[in-house]
Formats: sequence, C-alpha cells, structure tokens
Amino acid sequence: MQVAVELELPHITTEVSTVLPAAAAVAFEIFADAVEIPRWLNVVHSARVLERSSDQRARRVAFLTRLRGGTLGYVLDYDYDLDRTAIRWTTPDESETRIAGEAQFVELSPQACLLSYRIAIELPFQAAWADASFDGHAASAVVSQFREYLRRFA
Repeated sequence: MQVAVELELPHITTEVSTVLPAAAAVAFEIFADAVEIPRWLNVVHSARVLERSSDQRARRVAFLTRLRGGTLGYVLDYDYDLDRTAIRWTTPDESETRIAGEAQFVELSPQACLLSYRIAIELPFQAAWADASFDGHAASAVVSQFREYLRRFA
C-alpha cells in the first residue's frame, strides 16, 4: 500500500545534468557539506546535522525550507558512494513529506565535471515555493544555484 497514492499528494520529479567549473571530487565535497546548503540554495532556511557517520559525514540532517505561505521542516538521510562520487538522500519512511534524490559528479577534466541531479518530491499539500523557479523544475533551480556558488567561492 502506498500512502502517497491514497492521499493523492502532489508529486514532482525532475532531473537535469550540467557541467560545473570544478573537479568532480571538489564539487562532490562542497555539495556533500549539508550545513552549507543554506548558503547556496535560497529556499533552504537552515540545515542542522542530527547524526554523523564514523567518517564525520552528515548522515541525518534536519532542514527548514521557505515557502510563500510558511516554512516546511523535514529530515533527510544521506548515503555517500565515494567510488561513484555520488550522494543519495531520502526522507525517513514515516515522514508525510517525501523527498528522494541523487547527485553524481563525473570528472571531465581537472577543472570541470558533469553533475547529474535528480529529485522527487511528494508533499501532503499544494506548495507555493519562495522561489518560483522551484515550482516549474526544482532540479534545474538547485543545479543553477549550486553552479553559481561554485563560480563565486570554489
């Protein structure tokens, strides 16, 4: 039984790939720093690490996201695949808000990599994001903001 289908939650799935101006390992590490996400992703108000793995990577992170009508809080569990320079995240099974995604960084040159980013979002209400670009294509908005952050600070 899938609760999301029974509740008819709005479901958004978007995917995009782009070239980033950084080596894959560098872009991966910057993206993997969950505490820094509010610095480059304008809809995320805050990120707090709840649990870390033995190698000190964020395993479980609580986020507050800005919506036009208020704030959405959710928790993401992270999984890192260092061999593929990929990160996967998902909300816990008991969450009413469902978010899952993956970012993979593929080396193109010492100064560039390909980011493939996919996200699926199911909300128990109709969302009006603080940034209208998230309404149409969330993955493009995330990737665009991360690319700009890399250009300024990496």
